Amino acid sequence: MEDHAILSERLEDQLKAVEWARAEQKKILKEKGERLSKELMDKMTPFILKEQKQIEH
Repeated sequence: MEDHAILSERLEDQLKAVEWARAEQKKILKEKGERLSKELMDKMTPFILKEQKQIEH
């Protein structure tokens, strides 16, 4: 069973906390996706260029 912390008794504050958490999650996933895309491009670009040279010759 999970424990839940109530940050505030006020519904508005709880909704703001949920919205903040969702925005943070989106931001983290976007940053992670950008980092993974960059890493993939860094690894694949030399391979792609090598393959293009072989096709051209």
